[in-house]
Amino acid sequence: MTSELTVLKDSQTEIDSILSKYPNSRSATIPLLFLAQSVEGYVTEQGMRDVAAVLGLTPAEVLAVASFYTMLKKAPQGKYLISVCRNISCTHMGGRKVLRALEDRLGISAGATTTDGGFSLEAAECLATCDGAPSLQINYEDFYKVSPEEAVEIVDHLEKGKAVTSVAGAPIRTSKEIARETALTGTRLPHERTEVGSEEPAGGETGSAQTAEGHRPPVRGGDHETRLHPEGS
Repeated sequence: MTSELTVLKDSQTEIDSILSKYPNSRSATIPLLFLAQSVEGYVTEQGMRDVAAVLGLTPAEVLAVASFYTMLKKAPQGKYLISVCRNISCTHMGGRKVLRALEDRLGISAGATTTDGGFSLEAAECLATCDGAPSLQINYEDFYKVSPEEAVEIVDHLEKGKAVTSVAGAPIRTSKEIARETALTGTRLPHERTEVGSEEPAGGETGSAQTAEGHRPPVRGGDHETRLHPEGS
C-alpha cells in the first residue's frame, strides 16, 4: 500500500495503528485526514486521494467528510491558528479590541494568514468559555480574560520561539503537531517525547485530572506572566 501513496507514504506504522482501532475501516476517515494534515499542514487534494486509497473509498467520499469539519483545513494555514471569540459575552467584554490588536500586530485581517506562514487569525463563534471572556484559543488551547496587550505579547513570545502555556497549563504546540496528536488519539504507538522531561502516548490523551467530573481550569486574567515564560525556559 505504501508505494501507492504520496502524502502518507512514510506513515504506514501510523496508518496501521489507526486502522486497528476500528472494526469498520471507513470510521478511520477523520483520523487519517488529520494524519495527512499533520504532514502538509492542511488537507490537500493528494492527501484526500491517499486517504481514499487506504480505505477503498472514492476521493469524493473523502472530500464529503473533509469539507464538513472546520478543524480539517482545505487551504494552507499558519503554524499557529489564533481564534478570537466574537460571541456576545466576549464581544461585550472587549473581544473586538483583542481582534483589532492582533490584526494590527500581524498585519492581516481575520480570516487570513501571515505571509511567512507563522500565524492564521480568525474570528470564531462561541468557544464555550463565557466566564473567561474575552477569550481566545491558540491551536485550540484556551486563554481567558485576555487583554489586547496580552494578546500581542503572546504573539511576540511565539514568534521568538519562547514557551507559552494555556490557562490549563498546556504548552502551545504547532498546527502540525496538534493534527498528529488528534490523528493518533487512542492508538498504541510507542511513547513519543513531547516536551523536555516528560513522555506521553503518541495520541496525547488528556490526563485523568482534566477529565474528572466537574473539572474546569480556574478562570484567571491579567496574570499573563504565568503563561509567558522567560526565554530558554
